Amino acid sequence: MHLPRLPLDALQPNWPELAPAESRSAATLHHALPVAVMAREQVVLANGPAMQLGVRYGMRRGGVQALSADIVQLERDPAAEAALMEAVALALLRFTPGVTVDEEPEAATLMLDVSASLRLFGGHRALCRAVRACVRQLGTVAQVGCGPTAHGAAWLARQPLRRTRRGVVRPGRRAVGMARLHRLLDRLPVEALHTLADPAWLDGIGCRTLGEVRRLPRAGLTRRLGPALLARLDQAYGEAPARFIWFVAPPAFAQRMDLPGRIESAEGVLAGAQRLLLALAGWLAVQQAGVTRCVLVLEHERYRRGAATEGTPVPLGLAQPSRDPAHLSRLLREKLDKLSFHAPVTGLALRVEAMAACVPQSDALFPEPGGTPEDLGRLLDTLMARLGRDNVLQPRPLADHRPERANRWCPVDEPGGKPASLPEPPPERPLWLLPQPLPLPVQRHRPCHGGPLALLSRPERIEAGWWDGALATRDYFIAERADGLRCWIFRERPGHAAHDDGGEYRWFLHGLFA
Repeated sequence: MHLPRLPLDALQPNWPELAPAESRSAATLHHALPVAVMAREQVVLANGPAMQLGVRYGMRRGGVQALSADIVQLERDPAAEAALMEAVALALLRFTPGVTVDEEPEAATLMLDVSASLRLFGGHRALCRAVRACVRQLGTVAQVGCGPTAHGAAWLARQPLRRTRRGVVRPGRRAVGMARLHRLLDRLPVEALHTLADPAWLDGIGCRTLGEVRRLPRAGLTRRLGPALLARLDQAYGEAPARFIWFVAPPAFAQRMDLPGRIESAEGVLAGAQRLLLALAGWLAVQQAGVTRCVLVLEHERYRRGAATEGTPVPLGLAQPSRDPAHLSRLLREKLDKLSFHAPVTGLALRVEAMAACVPQSDALFPEPGGTPEDLGRLLDTLMARLGRDNVLQPRPLADHRPERANRWCPVDEPGGKPASLPEPPPERPLWLLPQPLPLPVQRHRPCHGGPLALLSRPERIEAGWWDGALATRDYFIAERADGLRCWIFRERPGHAAHDDGGEYRWFLHGLFA
């Protein structure tokens, strides 16, 4: 049984990806300019304005120059294309772990096994829109096809737009059932087989579509063109199984990219970092984890003397693990808005320093008011990015009975051990604790705070601190004033240094209840 797969044709990346900063900056590559991508002195890709001037696939460099001097010629960069394909594959791992790269050298096609993801993402149409939007954020254009077989969906995705007298016609690229897939494949031109057979030879024997090729005698077709053609046709039509080598994510995430020019603004850096953040989201989805600490390094321009300025690290710390690229982008924006660019940025590098398990939570039948723990984590992350890590703190319990030393304040993203367990049931404690205990006057052997206090509880005895020279021997009480204010007071037990002179008990106010 063949699983439905969703390939995307990524042969049309943005022009700066094919020719990074060495050729031309992104500002000069306007869509209105005619642009042709060259490889081995021949045209391999051209945009609409260039094609209107007569540029065609396979045209020599001299022919392009003869058509117009305004045509921008860019050299194809296989290394940049390979890096882009890897980034796209990593980003698409958020939809399914089954991602493979087509083995055809000139296809530049990624195929996704989405049989288990259709219901999660809302069906074929919604999933196609999500994949197309994800690839668009990476700075490239995708042609998406869908079908019950991988190679059949790949051929549907590679169909070019057809121009007729009535305008541009979009071919059918989506087939849910096998019957529709066969109808769409039968109408494809033989140019779809250019990597397996010569389309001119097939056209010479009267075959202009795939359906006509399949009706030829199989034995004679195998003798003339070899077994590869029929094997691929059988796999595309679902009559033979297909084997794939699945894309494997690296064990650690450390990706870098070159920017298309010299960037000196936070908006430009953030736009370039989207590709790294989307790749990170896909990598974390495979790991079933979320990032808690990562660093984006801004690589600066290299000067003529050969020395390079040190990169500027931009650390990101999260209170809760997350792999949401939109949330990470918002945190990065807060960081970059506070950054001063002392030198132009020409490259970016992102690495993960710490991560934790992050399994998506199921929706509740009756959601709790006030948001989810993930919403609180996003709020804390935003506050840390905006106010600074040292200004967003949380209490952490310590193993000490003295109230003033029973906890310490630490950043919310600081890793730590399990909080100390409290006795069952925990004693009642006030919400506000005074920085220093306030001495209380005593009238008729009763402590006073705006009037005599009435004791509401039995004494809670604390005796600790003998090991560090800060001995505390106290009896704590919950007391109440006449106006209803509840206080947390204590008296020093006999034997304390204050009682060496034989005086009466000394009372102190240590906290107030809400």
